[in-house]
Amino acid sequence: MLVAHSAHAERGLHGGVGAGSTFVLSGSEGDRFRYDVIVDLKPRSRYGVVLAWRAFDQDRRGLVTAGLVYEGAAARPRLVLDLHVDVGADLDRPAPLAGGGVRATLTVIGPLGVAFDLASYLVLDGIDDSRLQLQSNAVLVARW
Repeated sequence: MLVAHSAHAERGLHGGVGAGSTFVLSGSEGDRFRYDVIVDLKPRSRYGVVLAWRAFDQDRRGLVTAGLVYEGAAARPRLVLDLHVDVGADLDRPAPLAGGGVRATLTVIGPLGVAFDLASYLVLDGIDDSRLQLQSNAVLVARW
């Protein structure tokens, strides 16, 4: 008798920490090259949380976001594709935001890799000052 079972590997706490540069495609209000810092944690599953400080530089305080992350696909240990949804605030003006994106992480040597993220955030700042901020980043990450 043949019985098909799905294979589930025991997964402990996993995630990553990264920092790198951001290119703000729209809604930049001036300079387009900024920085990002990202932390994501997935406790024993494909679902987890992501915390980030996005699109900041010496002149702008940027966006602070928190949200959910889902590991949509993986070819472990080399490639991971994550989807994320975020809420947060624009620190330069007290305005809430919501958005999300997709991040591909390519592990290069051991736990070190490069993550590429494409995301969009709707910053709600009244009728005239609300904006859609599209951004892309390249971040050096340490994954475990």
